[in-house]
Parts: sequence; structure tokens; C-alpha cells
Amino acid sequence: MKTSTFALLAVVTAAVVGGAFYATQERDAVIAESFEKRPLYPDLLSQVNDVDWLRVNTQSDGPLTMSKKDGEWVLEEKNGYFADIEKISQTLVELSSLELLEPKTKKPENFPELYVEDVKAAEGTTTNSIHVEAKAGDQTIADLLVGRARPVEFGGGVFVRKSGENQTWLASGSYQPKRRAINWLDRNIINIDSRRVFRVTMQHADGDGFEVRRPDIASEDMAYASLLLPGQEAKPANEMNNMAQIADFLVLEDVRPADELDWKTPNSILWFETYDGLKIAVTAKHDGKHPWFRIVLGPTARHADLAAFLEEHSGKDSLEGRVAEQMKSAADAAAEIQTMNARLAPWAFRFTEYKSGKATQRSADMVQEEGKGGG
Repeated sequence: MKTSTFALLAVVTAAVVGGAFYATQERDAVIAESFEKRPLYPDLLSQVNDVDWLRVNTQSDGPLTMSKKDGEWVLEEKNGYFADIEKISQTLVELSSLELLEPKTKKPENFPELYVEDVKAAEGTTTNSIHVEAKAGDQTIADLLVGRARPVEFGGGVFVRKSGENQTWLASGSYQPKRRAINWLDRNIINIDSRRVFRVTMQHADGDGFEVRRPDIASEDMAYASLLLPGQEAKPANEMNNMAQIADFLVLEDVRPADELDWKTPNSILWFETYDGLKIAVTAKHDGKHPWFRIVLGPTARHADLAAFLEEHSGKDSLEGRVAEQMKSAADAAAEIQTMNARLAPWAFRFTEYKSGKATQRSADMVQEEGKGGG
């Protein structure tokens, strides 16, 4: 038999098995031809702004608890680091929008097939359900087991069951709350437009280091500013620019309290200095598996040429005007330092692999053999 024939058989078999499974669920459903769809939680939408506690729990990834602390949403399982309010709002709105389309099985033996079994199942039992709870103060306003989404070819929808009830339902949509902590964290760490950056300096504990700087305020490219040995030349400008762009839309891969690491013996420190008065220290400490980074902002002198540059170019539709637009006033820069330190100083971050690599570069990474060109 040809490979293509086997493939075709596999597709047909999958469709038949899938159809049989969902047909079985239909047979187990409560017969309710006259059932009219209705909201799963009729009052939830009007209470969304009152919700101050949300938990998403799965057997595989454990509980993820988001709660409001001093007006900020935090993720408790990540030591109270900031949660993403937009994602929380989105999941609450999606939850409040669920409509019951029709009743399904009441038989507990069928719950595992629909992924609506209890998350805290018997020891040795694998469960696939997602348990979602939402509270406003002491009032529980949603307590739901979210199961598998039904394929579109079988009509779509998602199977759900309210906790403590045997009745399962087919609900509208394909609601599937995220299971992993990173999906609920506010991943944005810091965003310093690279056009503000005047100089970047790297210093490793073993003495290796280098510096790149912008030749003048309107220059599009950074330039290598450290000593070159005979036979060496700096790599192309894009490699220098990458250093200035590290703090531009910097996002986290993980976070932990900073005091869990010994910052007295860092592996390296990367400094950014901006034209408008910021000095940012990005200190790296390796824990044996990953580099972690601590970020502290402080003031530095505003660049001597900045005032004249702003006076000449501010508000103009030009390259220089767009650069001027990025610069902060002295008051705004001071406020930025205070705000960001309050948010970032207690924490150590893991960056993406790409930015971790850039934030721990060595001088050898910035130079190449003379005459090698852009290779």
C-alpha cells in the first residue's frame, strides 16, 4: 500500500474516531431541544471591575493566583510580581461572555473525556481540566471547570462544568485560560528608546570590557570606542546599535526576588547613559543555570550639546526633530528614575536568550579581523 494511501486512511480514521467521540457525547447529553442559550454567569460582566482575585489552576502547572495589592494586580506564585492587567481583563470578559448552548452529560465517568474532571483528582490520575475561580472581596462570582474545545467541524464551542455540579454544558466560543505563569506576568521591564542613548559601557569581573558611543546626537549608528589591537577592526554598525537597543522594549522570561542572589560578586555590569540624564546599571549574576539581571537607574549629567540641539530641532518634521522628541526634560527624567527604581529594584530578571547574550557580550564579540568587512 502506498504511503499516500496510509496517510489518507489515517485522516479518515481520525475523522471517524473524532466523530464517534462527539457523537457519543451527544447521546449522553440531556435531551433539551427547546433549550434556549443563556449566559453562564449573567451578572459577571457588571462585576468585572469589582473582581480582585483570580485563580487559574491545572494539575500540570499548578495554581496561578492573581490578586490586587495596593491597587496593582500581582501574581502570588511569583512572589507578588506584577501581573498583566490586560490579560486578566481579557480572561474575565471572555468568562463573562460565555453562553450556555445546550446541556451535556451528567455522568462523572464521562468528565475526563470532556476535560471537566476535578483538578484535584485521585492520586495517580491525570487530569486535563482548567479550574477558574474569580472573587470580588469574599464573594465568589465564578467557579468553573473549563474543558476541551469542540472542533469547528463538529460545531465548535467549549465544554464546561460549574464546580460542585454534575451537569456539563456546551458553551459558546473557545475559552482556554493560559496555564503558564509567564502568560500572566507583566513582561515589560523597561523601554528606553535607543535614540536617547549616548554611551554603553560593559565591564566584566575579569577585567574584560568595551565601550560604544554615538558620535553625535542625530547619528543613526553607534560606534566602537575602545582600543583596537593591531589587525582588528570593529564589527559593522548594527552590532554596535544592538547594544544601545538592549533597554528598548526589554521583556522578561522569568523573575525572582533580587535578594536571592549575591550581587556583591557580579559577573558583569552594563551601563547605559542617555543624553537627557539617565544612567542605567544592568548587573548580571549567573546562578549556575541562567544569567539573572538587576536594573538600577540613577541620574547623570545631561549632555552638554543637548540644550542647543533641542532648541534648534524640537517640533520639526525631520530626523533630528524625531530624535529631539524622544528626549525627556530634567523633571521627567528624574521622575522616570524614581518610578522605575520603585518598580524594578527589588527584582532580578531573566531576559530572552537574545537579549541575555547581548547584555553579557565581551570585547571579542564586538571586533573582527581587519579587512573582514561585514562578514
